[in-house]
Amino acid sequence: MIDMLWVRTVFSASVLLGFATTSATAANFADPINTPAVLVPAPATAPLIALARAGDHMVGVGTRGVIVTSDSGFATWTQASVPVESDLTAVQFADANNGWACGHNGVILHSTDGGHTWTKQLDGRTAQTTFEAYYNQKIAAGDSTLTTFLTQVQLNYDAGPNLPWLSVWFNDAQTGYVVGSFGDLAITQDGGKTWQPWLDHIDNPNFLDLDAIKNVGGQLYIVGEQGTVYVFDPATQKFVARPTTYTGSLFGITGTAQTVVVFGMRGNIFRSEDQGKTWVQSVNPSNSSIMAGSVLADGRFVLVNVDGGILVSSDDGKSFTPQPQVQGMPLTDFVELNAHHWLLTGLGGVKDVAQ
Repeated sequence: MIDMLWVRTVFSASVLLGFATTSATAANFADPINTPAVLVPAPATAPLIALARAGDHMVGVGTRGVIVTSDSGFATWTQASVPVESDLTAVQFADANNGWACGHNGVILHSTDGGHTWTKQLDGRTAQTTFEAYYNQKIAAGDSTLTTFLTQVQLNYDAGPNLPWLSVWFNDAQTGYVVGSFGDLAITQDGGKTWQPWLDHIDNPNFLDLDAIKNVGGQLYIVGEQGTVYVFDPATQKFVARPTTYTGSLFGITGTAQTVVVFGMRGNIFRSEDQGKTWVQSVNPSNSSIMAGSVLADGRFVLVNVDGGILVSSDDGKSFTPQPQVQGMPLTDFVELNAHHWLLTGLGGVKDVAQ
């Protein structure tokens, strides 16, 4: 499966990260779901997959359960207390204190103190039990249309609690969503205390991977395999498919109330001015897979890719121009701190870039 799961698995592979690892055996295996994150000597250089602002500081998440937090000047980074050693793929804060991170082994973590300490809300084992029980109850009550979704949940988890959540989004401190491989989608309406499967709330009959979820301009979007974008319809409480013309995987979403931009494999970028009803491909001279993007305060679009490339658009996402590369560092995320200060993350940790 060549998609976000593949890319993020490659990022977290020990051989690529240069970790000195020992082959696991039954005698020394430590279940990452129940093992606290490994301590790293230099948190600012730990491989990181995602980055988010929490009030006056930043929080980054990465491999082996590592979560790091900055000071208010973004110069010093400290490792947070994390109860799992699972690779983490995404992080988002609904406010300065409440944040969520997700990742492999079906893990969802919650912080109430701006990312300094974390507790586990869900993992692959509890998800299987919870999701199967939810659909079984509905089917027993007479809704036989949910049988297909129960079967998919069983397929997703019967091989073990290994599949990842790839993205998380909270509208506020109570209502949030996670998306993942093989069509996995779940919602919480109580701040993550309980999670409910929502595989039946998306137009995804083939259970394609869902790689990212984000609210752009007041509209909630999901992107995934086969160039598909899903747009949330509040009236039906379902995500409606609005495909692009691309047949590969899309990894992320950014934009404004006027323009949404989606991006992914091989440098493909598409933009829409009508909330995904129609799409036009943007001009990009690079064919490197794009991992993350954002809109700057001045209205420019910025995307980053796996070859250390930074792409900037000054025409509302119609075309992108390459900037000087970050040499030797595949990039995974990007946040603007101010007009002259960016933070980037990747295999080399945090990169501070002055503009």
